[in-house]
Amino acid sequence: MIQAVVGSGGKTTLIHKKAAEYRSQGKTVFVTTTTHMRIEPDTLLTDDAGEILRRLTETGYAMAGRPEGEKIKALSPAVYREVCAQADVVLVEADGSKGMPLKYPHAAEPVIPDNADTILVVCGLNALGHPAREVCHRLELVTDCLGIDGDTLVTPKHIQRLMTDGYLKPLRAKYPDKAVTLVPRTDGSLYQRAVAALMTSGMDAGLLRQEWFQPQPRLIVCGAGHVGREVAELAARLDFTVRVVDDRADLLTRERFPAADELVCDSFDHLSRHMEAGACYVVVTPNHKADYQCVATILPTEYSYLGMMGSKHKVAATFARLREAGFAEDRIGRIFAPIGLPIGAVTPAEIAVSILAQLIQEKNRTHAASADRSLLANREPGVLCVVIEAEGSVPRGAGSMMLVGREHLLGSIGGGQSEHLAILHAKGLTGGDIQTYQLHHGAAGGLDMVCGGRIQVLFLPV
Repeated sequence: MIQAVVGSGGKTTLIHKKAAEYRSQGKTVFVTTTTHMRIEPDTLLTDDAGEILRRLTETGYAMAGRPEGEKIKALSPAVYREVCAQADVVLVEADGSKGMPLKYPHAAEPVIPDNADTILVVCGLNALGHPAREVCHRLELVTDCLGIDGDTLVTPKHIQRLMTDGYLKPLRAKYPDKAVTLVPRTDGSLYQRAVAALMTSGMDAGLLRQEWFQPQPRLIVCGAGHVGREVAELAARLDFTVRVVDDRADLLTRERFPAADELVCDSFDHLSRHMEAGACYVVVTPNHKADYQCVATILPTEYSYLGMMGSKHKVAATFARLREAGFAEDRIGRIFAPIGLPIGAVTPAEIAVSILAQLIQEKNRTHAASADRSLLANREPGVLCVVIEAEGSVPRGAGSMMLVGREHLLGSIGGGQSEHLAILHAKGLTGGDIQTYQLHHGAAGGLDMVCGGRIQVLFLPV
């Protein structure tokens, strides 16, 4: 078996990974190049077939090439053929990309050996979201292919077109007797794995939106009193990652906050140490001074939500102090105070409901994600099920997702019979697919759901 590895964004890494896999199967592996490849500690710098074959026989592995500076270049054709005849597996790096995740080949690239039976086309999905000029080799060819400039941020559709027009179509046309396979390299995140699955399935890489894969923003509760406790408990059930900050150690205990992810016992003087960009803040401290201190610390930063509990008089006094401190009216106007939707809440639990309802309302104006953090953090294989279209009355909207693993299920696309059918469909899949589920209550041929509408679900093995 002779595999030529071309493209960009991880060719050498893939070669060594595959070499290790084949060696674990007891096969002898020979690694070389038709262009250039970095010299490694065990690389043989020789064009002597006998020396290479001795290493192959002794260790089951040989990486070799003629030296050229800090790299090796191609062996002479006769030596290459002689070693190929003795190795079980030959892995050939047959392209160059200057370490960039993406490229478009010029006319003389890649350099495929005639005896290769498989061509693996590599690309780096870590290019996503970066300006093309920062992540693309042969930039002028990339921009000509895509019709973009160097400052354009790279999207999945850009990568798919580069790989299709630059590699897959021309290689399949030129080498009809060789198997040509796309191998996107990912950082392990669910988003990149999903994009990779779309591309390897030959599906439209634009079916997914990256914002669907953003985690719920972190919720930071300033205050560990009765309301803070109820807010933390309810927020955890709504898939928020909750951090509670207070300096009262007797209140900030795991017994009182079993569902919180983090308990930070520290003075509000140090609140800035425990903040993060894009977080949601609920300020429910025990006094006016701490309220002002927290709000004044949070207000200049970028956040998703900021609410402060208090009477109208207390709120007015706090706002007056903020104006005196030089905060602009448009910044002050972003504070939700008194906090929560006006539902007549009285008890701490009812107040927590009003706060979380308002927070969700504001968050969902701009934040499309519905995936919980456990799903996004999962690295186990499975089939990702994503609602890509939703019409009418449906339990979950576009972007809702679940992962169907061998022994676990993470997330949800709405529950009920449609989700049950989606799970059954996912368990029998080996490639990408799209299914439509009609949700008509009591209608012949429809699913027995209270909701009435339609969802389209994308299935991707990841």
